[in-house]
Amino acid sequence: MSVIDDMLMEKKKLHFTLIDPENQTPSKAAEMAGVCENLGTDAIMIGGSTVSKRDMNETAEHIKKAITIPLIIFPHSTDAITEYADYIFFMSLLNSIDRKYLIGEQIKGARLIDMYGIKPISVGYIIVSTSKKKTTVEDVTSVTRLDKITANDHEKVIDYALAAQYLGMDCIYLEAGSGADKPIPKEMISKVKKRLNIPVIVGGGIRDGDTAMRISNAGADVIVTGTVVEKNLRAIKEIIGGIHMSQLIPKA
Repeated sequence: MSVIDDMLMEKKKLHFTLIDPENQTPSKAAEMAGVCENLGTDAIMIGGSTVSKRDMNETAEHIKKAITIPLIIFPHSTDAITEYADYIFFMSLLNSIDRKYLIGEQIKGARLIDMYGIKPISVGYIIVSTSKKKTTVEDVTSVTRLDKITANDHEKVIDYALAAQYLGMDCIYLEAGSGADKPIPKEMISKVKKRLNIPVIVGGGIRDGDTAMRISNAGADVIVTGTVVEKNLRAIKEIIGGIHMSQLIPKA
């Protein structure tokens, strides 16, 4: 069992806040993380699509001093690994055709993770294209020639998710991407969740409590929000409220 399983035993649904070190100073990031913890978020994720090692280290160090909840690295490459974090999403971008994102960066970073004593959480990371425009994550990974998955490719996502589970991964992360017009469809989440025995994390395009409630009620065990934190910190309270409400409303 992973730390996420342990957390889900205490709370049926979780909310994680993603903070990108490139978008504010380390002290501001720490302030944001502290506010999010007070509002009820269950963990702080730190990372970005192009963030430098220096920014990761400085921001993680500040955040760690400001919170009591777990600090999880959300890595884009080996440069994201910082000794100040508690955990790292040890991710494989499953629908990449580029070895770098499947296993290459993971091999490069494994020794550092071991040296720093960071606890890995193995994650099957799946990018789903829900927008007409490219999201940040799609732009950065475009050179990898993604095996594109659209919002209607339900069976394709299930195949990837089951493969990850059978490989022994701790959880699945369905990613619509930062700034996505639409979140992962609830029908897709529901179908994936029904076929898995591991937690499902969902991120991208979730900006309000109603959307969070629908995504959570569809089967997401963990909801991640990032961009909304930078634009409207207090929206986190509404989103967390929506996640909690999903536990009170019967599933359709």
